[in-house]
Amino acid sequence: MKSVIILGVSLCLGSAGMTHAAHAAHQGDVPAIVAEAEHHVAATQPEPGAMVFRNVAVHGVDGASVVCGEMAAKDVPAGSTHMKFGYVQGQDDPVVFSGRDVPQKINFNDVNSWLNDSVKLEDLEEMGCVPKGTYHSYNERLSHVMSQRKQFGVN
Repeated sequence: MKSVIILGVSLCLGSAGMTHAAHAAHQGDVPAIVAEAEHHVAATQPEPGAMVFRNVAVHGVDGASVVCGEMAAKDVPAGSTHMKFGYVQGQDDPVVFSGRDVPQKINFNDVNSWLNDSVKLEDLEEMGCVPKGTYHSYNERLSHVMSQRKQFGVN
């Protein structure tokens, strides 16, 4: 009878240990995914080693792990805008949104840059890295400014 009790207790403890080990292994994957994301995201910048990350989180979208967060150069002043990013595990091309506020005026030569950046924000919204409606709000402000721009000094 003692051996049955000992066996039962051993199985329970072993099962709990395996559950804990499985949970720890799952948690161990998160830093690897985050490190992978940070590596790929930093590589999009001129000085990858000078980047710092914050508000990094991992979630699932359509069966894939997605890492979202913000990054900036190490020497960025406090209160400055950090670039938002999204990374799908196993992909080489992260999405990085500059986070720039839409100015009052946009030079004609800069229009493509602004449009491309707004598309990145749309991608981040689809990845679940920014709240729903973020792209729509940003795009409305951008469209308003673009509709008022002057092309070669002519309205």
